[in-house]
Formats: sequence, C-alpha cells, structure tokens
Amino acid sequence: MTRLSRRTLIGTVAATALTAAAMTGAHAQDLPKLTVALAVMDANFNVTTGSAFRLAADMGYFERAGVDVEFVTLDGTPQAVAALRSGAVDLADISVDAAIRLRAENDVPVRGVVAVSMGSAFLIAAKSDIETVDQLAGRSFAIADNGSLDHQLTQAVVRSYDLSPDDMNFVAIGAPDVRVHALAAGRVDATTVSFGTYASIAGTDGVHVLVDADTFSTRAPALSKFVAGLEPTLAEKSDAITRFTSALIDVSRDMEANPQTWIDAAAAARDDLSRDSIAATAELLKTRWCVNGCMEPESLAGSIAFVYSGPDFANTPVLGVDDLTDLSFTQNALQALGTAGGDSLDARN
Repeated sequence: MTRLSRRTLIGTVAATALTAAAMTGAHAQDLPKLTVALAVMDANFNVTTGSAFRLAADMGYFERAGVDVEFVTLDGTPQAVAALRSGAVDLADISVDAAIRLRAENDVPVRGVVAVSMGSAFLIAAKSDIETVDQLAGRSFAIADNGSLDHQLTQAVVRSYDLSPDDMNFVAIGAPDVRVHALAAGRVDATTVSFGTYASIAGTDGVHVLVDADTFSTRAPALSKFVAGLEPTLAEKSDAITRFTSALIDVSRDMEANPQTWIDAAAAARDDLSRDSIAATAELLKTRWCVNGCMEPESLAGSIAFVYSGPDFANTPVLGVDDLTDLSFTQNALQALGTAGGDSLDARN
C-alpha cells in the first residue's frame, strides 16, 4: 500500500497498524486496487478531518475493508481534476464547484461518492493592521493556485462581506504550510488555511485571525469537497469503491468517538505543532467528521445551490443532486455499518 508520507506513525497508532496487518490474511497484491488523487501539495498529515485518508491507510482500515489504495498527491484541485478527467486516477477528492464545471460545462460524467469533512475547516489569517474584511482590498492574498479550493472558498466568503474578489490581489504560492509561513514572515498580507495549519504560527507578532473558523464555516457551503469518479470507473470498480467508502466512514467514526487517538496520530506525524494546539484542533473537529459519509441529499443540495449563487456560475447549466452524485456507495456501506447518531453535523438521529 502506498502511503501519503514516508514518515510512519508511532506509539499507539503504529501498534494499531501492526495489529491490523497481523489480523488480515490478505496481501495487498491480492486486493482490488484504487488510485486516488488528493488535491494537496504537502503529503504530510493534514490536521483536519481530511486526515481520514492518511489514517485509513496507516492504521489498516483499507486493508481490513479489503481494498488496496494508492494515493497520488497533486498541486491543488485543478491538477486533481485533470488527473481524474484524463483517467490517470480512479477517484479524486475535488471541490463540488469543480465537479459542477466538469459535468455541466464539459459533459464529463463525474459523480461524487463520499466525503470526509462536513463544515469548513478554514479561517482567514492576516496582518494585524487588516482589521476588517473590506481592508483586504488591494492587499496580497496567498492561495494555493487559481481555482484551488482555498481560492474558491475565499471568494465566496469575501463576497458575503460585500467585497468583490476582483478587488483582491491573489498570489498563487502553493501549499498551506508555505502560505502561512509566508504570512508570518511578512511576505504576504493574508491567506486562507485550516485552523490546524494556522496553529503552527499562532502567537506570531503582527498576525491575527481575521475570520475565525466557525464564522468562515457559516459563510461557506457545508460540504465543499467530495471524492468523485467517472461513471465508467464507478461501474467497473464498484466493489472496491464501496470498500473504500466503508473504510473512510469507519475511521471517521473511530476518530470522532476517540479524539485522543487522533491527537496521538497528529502529534506523531506533525512535530512542528504542539500537543496543546493539536488538542485544540481536535476540539474544533469533533462535529466535522463524516460518520455517515457526508452524502445526505439535503446538505448536498444546499452546497450545490451555494455554488450556483456565485456570479461565476450565472450561465452554467443547473445540475441537481441526482446529476452530480452516486449515493449508492454510502448507502451500501451504511447497510453494513449501520447509521451513526450523535453530535456530528453528519449524524442521523
């Protein structure tokens, strides 16, 4: 199994992975295989619920579910979309708006099947002299790339404050860690990153949180990304994709129920972050885990409507949930796993 990083988890996480490997009689080469593109440039542990991908690999969830998953990490959403469209990968974790463009504007038969995060994990950090969102006008704002998820969500959020993105000076400089440290060094004026990434520079003089994560989440769609595939691939590899979906739901439930396990995993993988900041991040994540796959039709419809509310989609043919998703994979997984209740945004009480 190809992992997201050469760094292995230690302590209880490593022990769990070894136990999982010992318990299964199947070898990776005997399992159905999937290649999955992740739209991230840093292959390190993502301190959001997006860590479900890494954890499912490192802790043996994919192997126990009976699927061999190879992750391909790429430079943002546009490259992940290109890899999916070309057939270079079976699945890709892409933004909902990118999927809409593929299907509505380019007639690419793409459908979302499962997600790993409900509710945005982003915040806007800025130099301390920027005290209100409207003061971002004319200032340098670091993004991963044009059309990347952080770029798209930032545009949506600033529009909700009546600031036109056209008045901002977006600068594509790369990965979240690169962007946040460029801000800390004073090379850019603001950026959008996850609250976990921001923790690495929290307390830096001259930098503050301009739009906090909870506020950002209320001004952004509840579901901004999902794992998607082309219809022929979904048909050809339906069994493997159902197993993949089940593993992601399973690990998400375990992390939601046992946050200390996630804290230990994050601390082992991210020695650039303090355990206190990781624990604070775990508290923010507790309602965002996709314990049922985050493919509930009402939430999907709201996220699709949010995309169409932006001026960039004014002339785009309108799609609905049935056009853009295949819910059979989460439905089949939940038939086997049962549905989860609780306090998660994805809970079904």
